[in-house]
Amino acid sequence: MAGICYSIKKNRLEKGLTVGFTMEQDGTLVMNEHETYHAIYVRALDCAANDGSWGRLSFDTQYPENMTCYVYVRALNETMFYREGALTRIDDFLCDPDESPTLKREFFTRVEAAKHVNHNDILMYEQKGRYLYFVIEFIGEGTGFVKQIRADRGGDNFMQTFPEVYRERGSFFHRYLSIFSSIYNDFQQDIEHLPELLDVDTCPVQLLNTYGKWLGIDLDCDIRDEQVLRALVREAYVLNRMKGTKRAVGRIAQIVLSEEVLILERNVMQDYMSSVNREDLAELYGNSIYDVTMLVSQPVTDLVKSQLMYLMDQFKPIRSRIHIIHLKSDGVLDSHNYLDMNARVFEVENGNLDEEQIMDGVVTLV
Repeated sequence: MAGICYSIKKNRLEKGLTVGFTMEQDGTLVMNEHETYHAIYVRALDCAANDGSWGRLSFDTQYPENMTCYVYVRALNETMFYREGALTRIDDFLCDPDESPTLKREFFTRVEAAKHVNHNDILMYEQKGRYLYFVIEFIGEGTGFVKQIRADRGGDNFMQTFPEVYRERGSFFHRYLSIFSSIYNDFQQDIEHLPELLDVDTCPVQLLNTYGKWLGIDLDCDIRDEQVLRALVREAYVLNRMKGTKRAVGRIAQIVLSEEVLILERNVMQDYMSSVNREDLAELYGNSIYDVTMLVSQPVTDLVKSQLMYLMDQFKPIRSRIHIIHLKSDGVLDSHNYLDMNARVFEVENGNLDEEQIMDGVVTLV
């Protein structure tokens, strides 16, 4: 088998040093567009055996044609070296942001590191040592990314199946077989990550619409918020169970708008409407018993409103018509407004009373 495989993910990258990159939540390193030097220094990988052999170093990357990628690789049994007469940890030197990149390149030159140009899949059969040190550099201006950095010890899967006379490490035959081993290892990596593709929290965003359709909810309405998409797919089964109810409509609105909304049913409200204000309220809440009004405390853009209505049409009760009204957070009273005993001001604000203001006995200043 391929032996021990090291995956360089976010935690290990944070312990090392990255220059000219911005790290995303999943550990992907995105190049800063206007910087000309980008570098990734990873603390030493330990194989726990002196003179240990190493197999393959690979990473996924994309960068402009005018940019050059350099990879320096060296395996050593030591973790310290003498610098200006004092012992210094190699990791601390390489991951020190104050040290010059030129001095770090000179270190790799002195330890006879292998240098690879514009390669992201590298065989390390000539490297022997307990600790593996490497740096990935990009020289040039532009944008790109680096992700899924991996290093393994064996590097091949097939050499052990041949007689010992053919097992010369680093031979032509060994390198030839490594082509098929690399393909096999990549397939194995994809197979091991298949469960992540079926997990709503880890699958690519592009798959969420498909998973939504599998679960009976159509999400093809240009929803750009990834968290909203994942929440809708995650709750699709529960939403389908209460389809056609007020609760389903309210939950969808809460997911999309990130707030609880107030839903008023015209059919229920008509018993509380007086004949005096019935016409005025009809303009606000509708005339039919099938009208439903949703009160939202935040402004709703046309895009969000269209997304919300697209989803509501799939879950609202049959024949119902939903109207969305967003409320302003505050209001203004002029000098001719009066508050009676049942009025209430919810937000406390500083105010001024002019000299002609009259207050009766039921007014209390707090």
